[in-house]
Amino acid sequence: MTRSDSIDRHLRLPGTNNMRDMGGYQTCDGGRVRMGGLFRSGYLTNVTPETSIAIANLGIGLVCDFRTDQERDEHPNRYAADHKPTVKHLPVWPVGTPGVDNTVARLLRGEASPQKALDDQCNGYREFVRDQSDRFAGLFTALTEHAPGAMLMHCSAGKDRTGIAAALLLTALGVSRRDVVEDYLLSRDGHGAREQTQYYIDLYWEAHIATHDTNPVCTKDDVHALFSSQPEKINAAFDEMEQVAGTVDTYIRDVLGVSDDMRCSLQRHYVEPA
Repeated sequence: MTRSDSIDRHLRLPGTNNMRDMGGYQTCDGGRVRMGGLFRSGYLTNVTPETSIAIANLGIGLVCDFRTDQERDEHPNRYAADHKPTVKHLPVWPVGTPGVDNTVARLLRGEASPQKALDDQCNGYREFVRDQSDRFAGLFTALTEHAPGAMLMHCSAGKDRTGIAAALLLTALGVSRRDVVEDYLLSRDGHGAREQTQYYIDLYWEAHIATHDTNPVCTKDDVHALFSSQPEKINAAFDEMEQVAGTVDTYIRDVLGVSDDMRCSLQRHYVEPA
């Protein structure tokens, strides 16, 4: 039997960021999430023509995009000419908690410690789960209507908003909490992830110096840690689900509206015998 932790899920396609297959994880009933059915990534703005063809050849007929309208306008996805997937816009963005721009700026100015910056991001995850659950519900509705075809979910970097969505979907398919967190942490080393993270670190760093004519108080390692996938963040999302609904499974059923029939249908289409 193939162990889920021995599978290389990363798709190293030029111009992609943090793209990988969500399959291969074992489920509680002895099955395994099917490879080639569920994908996650960052945006597809910088794909090469060859990569766009490779993505089309994955058979992706549904794309769930968790970015805001502004993000999509600034970084539009690029598809092969004959690849026209159904795109569901499910924008997720912090409203009641500090966004990443605010948090990084305060970190650079020394107005927030690295721990406080991490706490802000954890609270952002909690807000998404508590106040923007309809977006994640939309993912399940769209996927149920699309199954058994292949689906790609993404945001900008493919780690935070996508990380919560992926955690919910894998949990609904019967994947253990341990493996869900493992999948989330793979975003640290996804193809192009470190390069994209460094790009934004340098951008924020240079903007601070240009604005304040002084070096930031923190280190670049502090900013990198803020951008990285950390278990505290996804565990904060799980904790909020449990506070809202009692258990994660109850959250998926009662808050997201994923009925037992919907869940069984998704398992039937995306889980295979191990």
